[in-house]
Amino acid sequence: MPIQVAIVDDKLLNRETVTDKLSNYNEVVVSMIAKNGVDFLEQLKKAKILPEVVLIDLEMPEMNGIETIHIASASYPNIKFIVLTVFEDNEKIFEAIKAGASGYLLKEDAAVNIIDAIINVNEYNGIPMSPAIARKAMELLKLAPANAVNELEEESVTPQDDNLGLSKREIEILKELVTGKNYKAIGDTLYISPTTVRKHVSNIYQKLHINNRIQIVNIAQQKKWI
Repeated sequence: MPIQVAIVDDKLLNRETVTDKLSNYNEVVVSMIAKNGVDFLEQLKKAKILPEVVLIDLEMPEMNGIETIHIASASYPNIKFIVLTVFEDNEKIFEAIKAGASGYLLKEDAAVNIIDAIINVNEYNGIPMSPAIARKAMELLKLAPANAVNELEEESVTPQDDNLGLSKREIEILKELVTGKNYKAIGDTLYISPTTVRKHVSNIYQKLHINNRIQIVNIAQQKKWI
């Protein structure tokens, strides 16, 4: 069954552009389109089938993306939110993640990257980021005080061994993840398929008891891999 996707953006052109990007992929179906957070929440109340993944803009009238994610996540915890925006604003990256966003992409990202992100959050509970956003997040983690990082981590990971219980291949993939690469790019680098990369990432998350790339970056810093 295709993944049910919603698009929330105040600009008609953006809504149409994203819909067009996704239209060539059988893995997803756009089942809801909203012009702002208020419109989206109203549609959720009436929907017979809820979206599984929501692509949402940040800057919108009536109710912005961060507020929408915060409210909707509390009422519909099974829905995953991916921020799709033109902004690389440092503060908004952290605000969106703390509000419950499951990913942070730029609107200029290729369709295949958006599809990959949708599958990632829906099937593997990951937090995909555009490379530019991932680099920003890494910079913020290096500059942020410990308590700011802890706010993003629901579970503290204090590994006892150098390999963290990961296989050699999993460590290779973890090191590629922190650079912001998507699964296809990682697969090309390591000469394995994107599907194999997804399986390894799922294992990494389970073994380390984490659920997002921010936590992976933090671990990589602790182990001095970056």
